[in-house]
Amino acid sequence: MFQCCGLKFSQIKGKDVVDANGKKIGRAVDFVVTFTDDNWIELKSVILGGSRVEELLESIGARPDIDPVFQLDCISQIDEEMVRLAVAGDTLKDTLDSDVIGANDMKMSDLSKIKVTDSDGFKIGNAIDVWFDASGDLWLVLGGGFLEETLESLNAQPDIDLLVPSYAVKSMSRKDICLKWTKFQLESNAQDEYEKYKREITSKWEPQDARYTQLRLFPGPSGGPI
Repeated sequence: MFQCCGLKFSQIKGKDVVDANGKKIGRAVDFVVTFTDDNWIELKSVILGGSRVEELLESIGARPDIDPVFQLDCISQIDEEMVRLAVAGDTLKDTLDSDVIGANDMKMSDLSKIKVTDSDGFKIGNAIDVWFDASGDLWLVLGGGFLEETLESLNAQPDIDLLVPSYAVKSMSRKDICLKWTKFQLESNAQDEYEKYKREITSKWEPQDARYTQLRLFPGPSGGPI
């Protein structure tokens, strides 16, 4: 099974996906998450899309919105250019299958629209991404609104995203996500995670370091946590 450690899922969004036969079967365009009973989410599957023209036609209803999906255990490798699967494309289910997107499921693109408030009731952003740390635990990556993210992408202001672990969430629904922590606690926690990540990356240049073989395939969230 493919290990999702140090992997931020925006890193595979837009990548071409190739099946076990070497055939390109689409691009990773979205993810399906499941709400759990303990106020958290689990990543369920990845949604494939076709060309941008096909996606546009689907969005305006000019053609049926039928997209294949695959689960994480179907992945054999992710490199700089594509996602490689260990299964054939014709074995995948699609978004019209009844068990693909259930009552407790939501697309990541929809989850990112839900507002996140801290323990003081202040809105601190939206869950713009998800990230698996070195041990494989899932975190929410919080970012600001469209303008803030645009300014960050242009380096007009620092790219600072906050990380939310499961134990910092008080409640989670389709309407809002409420935290047990203040924004300042999140900022402090993000700094701690960043420092830990730096130590792990630095260790690969140290000879005889036992952690060398455990280095992650991908880095943590780009630009954050800092």
